[in-house]
Amino acid sequence: MIAFRTPAAGVALRALDVRPADADGLIYAPALSFPRHATAQQVIDTLRHVRPDASSSSYLFVTGEAGRLIGALSLHQLVVAAPDVRVEQLMSPSLITLPEDLPAEEQAHILSNSGLDALPVVDAYGRLVGARDAGDLLDAVEEEATEDMYRLAGVHKDEEVSRPLGLAARDRVFWLIINLGTAFLAASVVSSFQSVIAQAAVLAAFMPVVAGQGGNAGTQTLTFIVRSLALGDLRFANARQILLRELAIGLCNGVCIGLLVGLLGWLWKGIPALGVVVGVAMLGNLILASLAGVIVPLALKALRIDPALASSIFVTTVTDVCGFFFFLSLGMLALQMGYL
Repeated sequence: MIAFRTPAAGVALRALDVRPADADGLIYAPALSFPRHATAQQVIDTLRHVRPDASSSSYLFVTGEAGRLIGALSLHQLVVAAPDVRVEQLMSPSLITLPEDLPAEEQAHILSNSGLDALPVVDAYGRLVGARDAGDLLDAVEEEATEDMYRLAGVHKDEEVSRPLGLAARDRVFWLIINLGTAFLAASVVSSFQSVIAQAAVLAAFMPVVAGQGGNAGTQTLTFIVRSLALGDLRFANARQILLRELAIGLCNGVCIGLLVGLLGWLWKGIPALGVVVGVAMLGNLILASLAGVIVPLALKALRIDPALASSIFVTTVTDVCGFFFFLSLGMLALQMGYL
């Protein structure tokens, strides 16, 4: 905090300097603040002693009791005002503020909707702690988006071309081992249908198709949900609405892809029942993929775990295990009925 004193009035006026980095590693921009009883002339006299880069915006902030933020005014308002007018008479009390504990993505969303270049940041008691500049927030959001993308793929957030080979391999192998465990879970499901596959080996050719499409659909939903959570578009309050939306998309895509793959399976192998089995299994797996793509990141969010960190593993596990189970169960049923 930088303090200035106007000799004539003996009033201390303050300029909030750069704050330490917050939880996101983003440093607050400087913000000039003045007590409500200060006059326009006192503020102007004080500003003459402030270094040119002491504020990131053309707005000045007004504080009340205990340093709580109560309003803001522009430099233009200050310059054209009468010298003895108090800043509380010039300020606008209608403020859009950013809580200091709000994630950078959500702060960027609020700042973008405000149409302003910067917004004040307040603590839990409403006290001014700094300002968020649009340029700084954009850099932070871009960095966070890259980090989320890396996490979805099981890659360390600091991964770069110049990163040591040993560190890169160590960080990646952990998630590969986790994926290996889930792959064995899917393999155990397939193993329980060995007799079915032995009697109708043609089913084996379509297993990767059903599981792969389910994984792709789940990744599509998951990417959208993780981004919506990061930007604050998805909250627990509107989760049901978005879940129904994604299920509707999964149903539409499931019908479309199911009909297409069923027709191709029929024409390829010349077995109508095979086309039905593949098509219905594809429909069920794509609907389930949409469900998992929404439920999994929301569940991790509720457990205070970054949804981008482990969601893809769980979603892929669901689509693989359930996709194989749907497909092979329907194949067994068709086999028992004599259609395969």
